[in-house]
Amino acid sequence: MNFRGMDLNLLVVFDAVLQEGSITRAAARLEMSQPATSNALNRLRELFHDPLFVRQARGMTPTPRARQLAGPIREALTLVRHTLSEQWLFDYAHSQHRFRLAMSDYGDSVILPRLLDHLARAAPGVELDVVASEHPAVAQDLRGGEIDLAIGNREDLEREFRNEGLLLEQFVCVVRSDHPEIRDRLTMPLFASLRHLDVSHTRYLSRRIDDALAAEDLSRTVAAVVPSFLSVAPIVAATDLVATIPWRAAQAFAGMGGLRLLPPPLSLKEAPVSQYWHANTETDQASQWLRRTVRTICQQL
Repeated sequence: MNFRGMDLNLLVVFDAVLQEGSITRAAARLEMSQPATSNALNRLRELFHDPLFVRQARGMTPTPRARQLAGPIREALTLVRHTLSEQWLFDYAHSQHRFRLAMSDYGDSVILPRLLDHLARAAPGVELDVVASEHPAVAQDLRGGEIDLAIGNREDLEREFRNEGLLLEQFVCVVRSDHPEIRDRLTMPLFASLRHLDVSHTRYLSRRIDDALAAEDLSRTVAAVVPSFLSVAPIVAATDLVATIPWRAAQAFAGMGGLRLLPPPLSLKEAPVSQYWHANTETDQASQWLRRTVRTICQQL
């Protein structure tokens, strides 16, 4: 392939069509006319001797060759943008910038309030768009640049993305203050005999609890599984269920009436909370500032 005289804007068109899955939407995103976008795509097809995108019912689908090119082209464009853009020197105090974060309800209740308070004072022009870190598309969105940073406990992300440990989280049992069977502490037999409330995205914790009980020839009954830590407080306060959750998440609603926090009667290994990002944002000044800010806030916790 002869790259002499090649218009690098063609690669921008390629990336836009790949992300949007539509020539019309890619044209709107690039503020180009649809014919100009189609013409640029045709020139790319000639350069690579491949159709690159095939029109199907759900939009423009990339060919195997296009999927092969997608990563290197995205990395090259990211490097060029970082080199030439104003973000190379990110002025967070005056910048109008939007970050997209993925975090669980743990992050929503423990980290996000402090992060927003810090931004209000230090970087009032910075906005956050937060999505659930349990969403199956988080890894894909990190690769594609749609998500700047993911925060949580995601072993699956550690294999592919850069990561940094932020916290080590301990666990606590939450019960209602007038529970008829619990006095000053939980014993292992009493803990096993109670009906439990689990949170669906902490399966690693559920396995640890069950394994620790099995080692003592005990087992428990899980009466309900809820999707969020935020559901724990009202349910536990109104029932005789016990929930075992991260200590800092429990502290977020410890002030609610009718609840007690007790040490679990079994040894539970601390769980790491980390931040994850794609290698493409490693040298981006805005992303570096965001990671430093999150790190500092978690150190204060």
